[in-house]
Amino acid sequence: MGEIHARCLSAMDGVQIHALCDVDEQRARALCDQFHGTYATTDPERALRDDDVDAVYICTHHDTHSMLAIRAAEARKHVMMEKPLALTLEECYAVGNAVEKHGITFMTGFKMRYYPSVARARAFIPAPLVTVGQMLDARWPDDFWANDPRKGGGNILSQGCHTMDLVCHLNGSPPVRIFAEGGNYTHPGVQIFDNIVATIGFANGTIASVVQGDSGQTPFVSKFSFQLTDGRRTAHLRNRLKTVTLFDGEHVQETVDPEEYGFAEENADFIRSLRQKTPPPITHVDGLRATLLILNAFEAIRTGRPQPLTW
Repeated sequence: MGEIHARCLSAMDGVQIHALCDVDEQRARALCDQFHGTYATTDPERALRDDDVDAVYICTHHDTHSMLAIRAAEARKHVMMEKPLALTLEECYAVGNAVEKHGITFMTGFKMRYYPSVARARAFIPAPLVTVGQMLDARWPDDFWANDPRKGGGNILSQGCHTMDLVCHLNGSPPVRIFAEGGNYTHPGVQIFDNIVATIGFANGTIASVVQGDSGQTPFVSKFSFQLTDGRRTAHLRNRLKTVTLFDGEHVQETVDPEEYGFAEENADFIRSLRQKTPPPITHVDGLRATLLILNAFEAIRTGRPQPLTW
C-alpha cells in the first residue's frame, strides 16, 4: 500500500517524497531509490522528528495504526491513514482525541468513495430506501497476517470497514443501530469472526444489508456488489465497482470504466486539504464510524440483540 500511495504522490507537482520507513530496511531502501527519497529508515521516530516532513502516510499492519497516528499527531505531522483506523474502539477514540488536541489534518483512506461508478449511483439515487452491500472474498489463508486476531483482525475488521463506509456514504444518513448474524465458518482454528450478515437502521428510517466475509467469490458480480433502490429506480455496482447499471423502471443505462480508480483521487484530495488548510472529505470520524459498525455487529452476534450506535 505504501508503494501504491508513493506512486500517486510521485506524479503530483509540488510533492516531495522525503523519507521512507519500514521494519525491513531493504524494502525501505528499495522504495527510497524507486521514488527518489532523501533517506530510508527503520525508525519511525526519525521521520516524525524531521522538520522537513509535513505529512506521513501510515500503511502498516493494523495493530500499529493507532500508535503511529498518535505519535504523528504529537509531532504535528498531518496523516493519511490506510484503513482500518484501528482494531478497537478505544484505539479509534485515542486517535481522534490526538488529532483534535494537536489540530492536524487527518484523512482515512476509503478509496471506494472515489470510484466514478459510485458517484453515478449516488447522483441517480440520492436517497435510497434500501441499500445492499456485499464484499465476499475467496478464502483467506489461515496464516495470512491480516487474519491474525491481534495484528489484522480478520477479513471483516480488515476489509469490512470499506463496505460499512460505502454503505453509509451511499445512504447519506447516520446509522443508528445494527443487528447481525454470523460467526467463524471458514477459519475454525483462528479466533475471529470471518463471515457476517448485518442489518443497519439509519436515522432517516431507511435500511441497509451488509454481507462481508471470505466464504467465496462469485464471478458474476465480483468481490464487490452494491445495490440501491428508492421505490422506483435501482442502481447496481459490480465488477469491482467498475460497472454500474442504472434502471429507471423503463430504461437501462450501463457504464463500464476501463480500470479501477480511487487511489490517485484520494491522494489528490489529501494534498489539496493540506495546501488549502481545509478539512479532508474523509476524516478520523469516518474511520471510527466504520469500525464502530463492525464491532457492534460482532456484539450483536454475541448477544443476539440489536446494538444502538452512539459515539
